[in-house]
Amino acid sequence: MSLRRAIVEADPGELNVTEFCRSHGVSTWFFWNLRRRYAADGEAALTPKSRAPHHPANRTRAEVEDAIVAKRKELDDAGLDCGSATIAFHLRDLPGLPSESTIWRILTARGQIVAQPAKAPKHTGRSFTAERANECWALDDTDWALADGTAVKILDVIDDHSRYCVAATAMLKSCTGAAALAVLAAAAAFLGWPTRFWSDNAKAFKATLAAALSPIGVAASHSRPYHPQGNGKIERFHQTLQKWLAKQPRAATLDELQHHSNASGSSTTPNAPTAPSGAASPPTSGPPPPRADPPPDPSAPRPPSTTRSSTTAAATPVPTPSASAPPTTVIERSP
Repeated sequence: MSLRRAIVEADPGELNVTEFCRSHGVSTWFFWNLRRRYAADGEAALTPKSRAPHHPANRTRAEVEDAIVAKRKELDDAGLDCGSATIAFHLRDLPGLPSESTIWRILTARGQIVAQPAKAPKHTGRSFTAERANECWALDDTDWALADGTAVKILDVIDDHSRYCVAATAMLKSCTGAAALAVLAAAAAFLGWPTRFWSDNAKAFKATLAAALSPIGVAASHSRPYHPQGNGKIERFHQTLQKWLAKQPRAATLDELQHHSNASGSSTTPNAPTAPSGAASPPTSGPPPPRADPPPDPSAPRPPSTTRSSTTAAATPVPTPSASAPPTTVIERSP
């Protein structure tokens, strides 16, 4: 027999209540209160009530939860990243906004997030983030297609430390070493050259581009063969850009595709701040600062200039950049 049952069935006239309560570790108030509740509610009084507060002081307000869910849907419909960090960035001025982890729990409870355990990294304790801006630029190209089915490439370049988008440049057919050099040179005119760049094992990057940048002191590094996880930051940025482009009308020309890429905000203020713990937050205006080490020797040989041909795309930088946005480079088909 349970203690609660024994209390409600006991006869107080034949029982020393104080001694009974002492021996069972309960108060006399509990004894008499339980009997009063049993007389009023019957068997329901034998089931313990929840001790949780009716109005938790640290619980997120319902209107804040609704704002979080609404912002996620808004960002997703626009083709932008809509994770917890991005939502926290856009709602940073909302009173009572919880932490990113709480935002994630709210989205999960509302059915906005589907668990994907297979995507969990196997080595979460290892970090390859650069210690400062312009220490390393990660770059890679990704496939896309124009409205008529013409295959094009988009060369993405980001700063490894701040995740700032250095360039997202569209080009025809293939991303050659000369085209990649032109894109980096246009960005370096605004941001300064990085200490090194990081790429996959494409010959255009680890051979042609590395040979062109070595004379001015920019080192080259690359991931292991058949190991795209080593270039995970830029691979993740491909997803961000492709998600945005998929929500736009299919571009008919290269210039229109470049316009869509620029309109995503990836070339100025990031829509998805994804700086790792301990890294500086992505800038809200302007690029990351130049690298801290001395600039290359001006007397050192310059990278070879690119030439136009019928099969190789040539880079045409946009005229003098403004103070608030980096230059945009469009790769055009030569006449």
